[in-house]
Amino acid sequence: MPSDPAASFAPTTEAARWLVGTEGLQRLADAVAALDAGVDELTVAARLRRDGVEPEHARTVLDAAQARILARSRLPRADELVLTRAAWEQASHPAASTARAARVAGASAVTDLCSGVGGDALAIAATGPAVTAVDRDEARLTLLAHNATVLGLAVTTVVADVLRYPIAPGSLVHADPGRRAAGRRLRRLGELLPPVPSLLAAAAPAAGCGIALSPAVDLTDPDLPADGELEFLQLGPQLVESSLWLGDLRRGGAVATATLLDEDGAVRHRVDRDGPPVDLPVGALGAFLLEPHAAAVRARVHAGLGEELGARRVARTRALLTADVAPATPWFDVWQVDAVLPLRARTVAAWLRTADVGPIEIATHGVDIDPAAWWRRLGRPPRGPEGTRIHLVRLDDGAVCVVGHRAG
Repeated sequence: MPSDPAASFAPTTEAARWLVGTEGLQRLADAVAALDAGVDELTVAARLRRDGVEPEHARTVLDAAQARILARSRLPRADELVLTRAAWEQASHPAASTARAARVAGASAVTDLCSGVGGDALAIAATGPAVTAVDRDEARLTLLAHNATVLGLAVTTVVADVLRYPIAPGSLVHADPGRRAAGRRLRRLGELLPPVPSLLAAAAPAAGCGIALSPAVDLTDPDLPADGELEFLQLGPQLVESSLWLGDLRRGGAVATATLLDEDGAVRHRVDRDGPPVDLPVGALGAFLLEPHAAAVRARVHAGLGEELGARRVARTRALLTADVAPATPWFDVWQVDAVLPLRARTVAAWLRTADVGPIEIATHGVDIDPAAWWRRLGRPPRGPEGTRIHLVRLDDGAVCVVGHRAG
């Protein structure tokens, strides 16, 4: 959901056309410069009105100025682009767009449905294909067309109902259905705008199709195609998105994939599975605790990775693994176990006082405990991410506190 009411503003088509014209672009540049100089938004808006800028145009300028400033943290050429705050906040992370675009690199043409302001369309076009961007929002397509021209990319925009747009047989299709409505996130594939089953029906003539989805997508969703690959994209510690791949865009027989990305969208590591998840047995806590990255857990490949490393589960219902030897792996945070204690704050506090371990952080694994409240019960010791990790873990036969430090 947008962070404030201003973020839900949507310009009219006329205002968008004016914004990418000579006067609009100059007004936008001036507004950005003023905000950068510390002038508050109300003053910038007042200046626009004083200069005779129409109210709708003034609001559009201010919204685009805010969006440009926000986009700088992710887009190297943000100061050349024209965006809206709502579109920017709803758009895919640029790294996710770049990673998805790599799937269609080398194609001659791609149809991008539900394009919006075109983060995915621009990323796809940058890999070579001519892109046809289809959306019913003409204002956003106006901005997309401008940005494509600025970047020197081949993108044709079409204002149309994406479910009625004719898809050429044998072509490639990408789609990014809306995942929010009336201030709430839409979780089920059948609720998206448009629903995924409807998108798949519309894209049926295509040889391959990719659909951007939330990283929270349910692997048991009844509308998830059985013949697709569901890829989970992770950037740093953040799970940023998932993608559904079908037909020629599916990687072999993969059903689920975990992908770790660099900031520029390059694939750092990728692992997939082409069958059911590995059933890794439960074993005793060893010298090391292995905390799998989110993408591996969501794709349910962490147990298979653990099996390759000689690890075992700490409990049937936990993703947390344990091993006797520290593995070298990009898929887990590895913690050397310093102590296994009863799940009692007084006992742990006493251990901390005698061990002199420095800053701590608290992580919960299946226990209904507020880490902040537990920290207070420990006597408010210094906190920090580079020190000792206190894992509060639910096992099959109870709960324990595993104290450890990062291995290596």
